[in-house]
Amino acid sequence: MTTEEIRESLIKLGFNLSDRGVYWQTNAVFRSGDNKTAIQIYKDTGVWKDYVQDTCFFPFKKLIEATLGTNDPAQVNSFLGKKSDFDFNNVKSAPPPKISLEETYDPSILERLLPHYDFYNKKNISTNNILPLRGGLATTGQLNQRFVFPIFNQNNKIHGFSGRDMKSGENRPKWKHIGKKKNWIYPLHTDPQTKKAIEESGVVIIVESIGDMLALRESGVFNCLVCFGLSISSKLMCALVSLNPVSIILSLNNDADSGENRGETAAFKNFLNLLSFFDKEKIRICLPTKNDFGEMNSEEILSWRSKLERVIADSQHEAVKIKSLKLLQQKKLSKALGAKIKLL
Repeated sequence: MTTEEIRESLIKLGFNLSDRGVYWQTNAVFRSGDNKTAIQIYKDTGVWKDYVQDTCFFPFKKLIEATLGTNDPAQVNSFLGKKSDFDFNNVKSAPPPKISLEETYDPSILERLLPHYDFYNKKNISTNNILPLRGGLATTGQLNQRFVFPIFNQNNKIHGFSGRDMKSGENRPKWKHIGKKKNWIYPLHTDPQTKKAIEESGVVIIVESIGDMLALRESGVFNCLVCFGLSISSKLMCALVSLNPVSIILSLNNDADSGENRGETAAFKNFLNLLSFFDKEKIRICLPTKNDFGEMNSEEILSWRSKLERVIADSQHEAVKIKSLKLLQQKKLSKALGAKIKLL
């Protein structure tokens, strides 16, 4: 069974496929799901996984059976027609994807952290805004002499740590992460106040780092999620789809004083990526007025919040279209992203 035959079968079953290179993403038609990134199907084998239900990988035959609502071989073969001779159990074109289990930790491990908050208190971050994040100073291990922020998953298990250096050594990076950052949705599952603030405001603010998030929290802004870099991961994208906010605000770092404003360019790239899942009127770009929120005082953040209200009220898609076309001409956008400009 060729990739094209697999694709034709999926379309016939009602799947709306999004091309992701070696695999497709789509919604779970068999359970009437509307999350467009729930199912991942490999093109060469049809091997698939339901990420919303967090299943294992299944052979293509199981997807057909689930969607048809039967495991009767006669009905499955009737649906496949001339492709019914496909050997579902002996796919030789490629091995099934490797499955690696993410390591998790019991929350009791946090008892080893010291409640030492002076570093952030000196940066005008109050202890009350740090306590709900359940972090502390590590004095041993890989994150020794770092203030550690545990990253919780939806099952209240820790699946990562982010540590801020306290020593300021020459050869020590400012931040060190343990775990798969691409799976983190922080601090949504760590502090319940985050989800509450998102639901009440209908707005999600995407920032680059925990430092940005802390600065906003100190100014009363709790409806923000950290992307730990310049791009929105597929897991974070799924979370945004599930939250279904009224507005998504891209507030990556504003590197205006450098040769290239990487944060601004990344914001436009993320804007175009979000168009696959959200209407253009839901997405906004509102960068910090300085390099990042950690460099802004409370008055400057208050001024930024006023600006944000105006940004949400006004449409941005024409300005984004102009800027994106310029980035495309400068070859700073991929062809795939460039193709999405037509959605603006």
